[in-house]
Amino acid sequence: MLSYRLTFILISLLALLAFVSSYKLVLQIYDHRDTFSNLETLKLKKEELSFQSNILIEEVQYYKNQISLRKFASENLGMIIPDNQQRVYFSRRID
Repeated sequence: MLSYRLTFILISLLALLAFVSSYKLVLQIYDHRDTFSNLETLKLKKEELSFQSNILIEEVQYYKNQISLRKFASENLGMIIPDNQQRVYFSRRID
């Protein structure tokens, strides 16, 4: 009778251990998939931010070039920015 109880306890313990192990495996798989999903989302955000930062860097370089051209034109070539009275506007007609 003692061996039947011991056998029952061991089988119950083994079944409980198998259940806990399977449950832990399912939780690890869920955690892995969730983390992978978050990683993919962050990669997409990083690509978008990288694209936007490249656009901003190009704009800054364009304005730096414009400023340096304006400075060169005003200092070395003696060009000035005309006043409103001196400005001439042309209207363009497309027929």
